[in-house]
Amino acid sequence: MRWIWADLHAHCAVSYGFGTAERALANAAAHLDAVSITGHAFWPDIPTDLEGNDGTMLKHFGGFEKNRRFWPHLTRTVNAANVDGRFTTLPSYEWHSMRYGDHNAYAASDALPLLDADTPAALERRLREAGVDPLVMPHHIGYATGWRGIDWDSFDPDRSPVLEIFSSHGSSEADDAPRPYGENMGFRQGASTARDGLVAGHRFGFQAGTDTHDGYPGHYGHGRTGLWVREATREGIVEALRARRTIASTGPHVGIDLDLDGAGLGQAVTRRDAMELRAAVRGTDAIVRWDLIVGDRSGWTVRPLPLPERSSAFVPGRHAVRIETGWGRHGTISRWSVRARVHGGRIEAATPYFRYAGHGNADAEPTEAVERVDEEGVAWRAHAHSVPSGDRGGTHHEAGGPQTMHLIVDGDEGTDFEVESEAGRMRVGLPELARRSVGRFAGGLSAPALVVSRAAPEREWTLEHAGAFAPPAGEGGFLYLRVVQADGQAAWASPIFLD
Repeated sequence: MRWIWADLHAHCAVSYGFGTAERALANAAAHLDAVSITGHAFWPDIPTDLEGNDGTMLKHFGGFEKNRRFWPHLTRTVNAANVDGRFTTLPSYEWHSMRYGDHNAYAASDALPLLDADTPAALERRLREAGVDPLVMPHHIGYATGWRGIDWDSFDPDRSPVLEIFSSHGSSEADDAPRPYGENMGFRQGASTARDGLVAGHRFGFQAGTDTHDGYPGHYGHGRTGLWVREATREGIVEALRARRTIASTGPHVGIDLDLDGAGLGQAVTRRDAMELRAAVRGTDAIVRWDLIVGDRSGWTVRPLPLPERSSAFVPGRHAVRIETGWGRHGTISRWSVRARVHGGRIEAATPYFRYAGHGNADAEPTEAVERVDEEGVAWRAHAHSVPSGDRGGTHHEAGGPQTMHLIVDGDEGTDFEVESEAGRMRVGLPELARRSVGRFAGGLSAPALVVSRAAPEREWTLEHAGAFAPPAGEGGFLYLRVVQADGQAAWASPIFLD
């Protein structure tokens, strides 16, 4: 079994959005293991007030008709891009509802029929009658019930084993979760959050997807799902979703292992008065907090786990380093070709974390690509859009943010980096990077820039905890892990449930 990373909720110009399906799939293949290109399809209870919702109807009815007309082409395109074990595509479409909340329908199938219904249960039934074994899974659940937030009264864990708790809309984990909602659809309602659903006794796992409409699946910072799969196929992805072996992440590929008396992510275990807990996290930057959230029908508690001391003192070994390009005056799109070499050390891993760089190139050839990775160096090219004003992470319909290459570097006092790019050439030692980040502009005032982050030593992003665990005494017990990093990114492991 292995971890793969996916964006299972991404839109493009099919229905409404930007960019072709071909372009979206090419973008996804540059930095993801799996993707689903989702078409907006139905909204049975759409508000039909011509005075206040005419624009909403024009947008959605037009998008639904486009999706219906392009559905055969989208299906063929998605199927042609699917390569088991290398890049997996999963068909899906979106079903909207004021009362029940928005859901996506998925199936491990070459042909997912476009079918409408009045309720999620009826939608599942119609798809089964058509010969597919569907998942019908809610997203942006944190909006108010009756206003496209989740309806817990109609929730079925067999139909929806995993809920999308993070996307470009924000986080719907809980009231105290990072990234509150910032869309025009409304506020984050506590009663609709995932933690409230767990306290109510519902069982489900966590996932995250961008829900962006720009033809750029996996936009870093807008949501990705980690799946612990037996095989990297459509069937393997659906099996992992049904088993709740998932991690929801704002973007980084954070590894989380949680074990309670032998039960892992998404599983259930018999409650004992004294249980054994083991937690391990492998982040991508220094971890500033990792919280164990424990609850039952009576409520919840947040139990922070201990962290090691952080220090600027250099320690030889593995370090996590980010090389980021972007910035510049508002609206600037900068073009980058970066070559980084390590002298006196070696690169153990290189992971691209790319972002959408603007609608202007939505239908052009993919502009982000990794061209070389080995122990000595890495090279890539990317377009970067300046950071959106007022929102450093970008929002639902905004491009922006730096393009990132994440490195794990093994080195000592004699190790240094040599980076060449449009910002010129710079060379910096690993011991200096262990103290602070360095960067340089590609031009004058407010020009785009390249920044090499502080090198975080392994002890800051690889954590372990083991010990006795006192479970909650009431019915409906659960626990899950939330991780927050120094770079502002976060991840959530699917809960373990107590029988």
